[in-house]
Amino acid sequence: MANVDHPHGLTPVMSRMHDTPRMTKYKATTTSAIFRGGLVTLRTAGNVAACKTTGGADNVIGVAASYVAAGTSPAADVWVHDDPDTVFEVQSDGTTDPGATTAQAKIGATCPVVNPATGTAASGQSNTEIDYSAISTGTADPLKIVGTYNIVGNDVTLAHARYLVVLNKHLLEKRKAI
Repeated sequence: MANVDHPHGLTPVMSRMHDTPRMTKYKATTTSAIFRGGLVTLRTAGNVAACKTTGGADNVIGVAASYVAAGTSPAADVWVHDDPDTVFEVQSDGTTDPGATTAQAKIGATCPVVNPATGTAASGQSNTEIDYSAISTGTADPLKIVGTYNIVGNDVTLAHARYLVVLNKHLLEKRKAI
């Protein structure tokens, strides 16, 4: 049965070091919306903003846990999963079926994202997904695949498979290559 095509950003699953994933409250720069499940970057004066580049940025601080509409004034509070040890679940964009052995082979690889700063205003949810066709071994990508998401309805051999990832270019930690 085919996987459901439901882009929903990055969802925290666990922390590798703590009981629950940590969240910190930041002030949002609101020239554009910040969607729940979207990557956020640290800006001047300690504010955060939606990451707009598919390849990420050196200043990714985490993943938004709340929604802030564009143009909110004064600067609104936004909760961010900013612990470098947080593992997230995210869907692939489905441009290619992984095949029976390919999903396992992607563990340890890095990947860019698609739709990094888009979402649905009605729900506040991000549309961010893994750019499956661009998975590589590079160090510049914002996400590193650390596993496949073991949940009923996730067939990792088909398009729109769901993966476990960590933030590869987290501002608070320099990761070593696997």
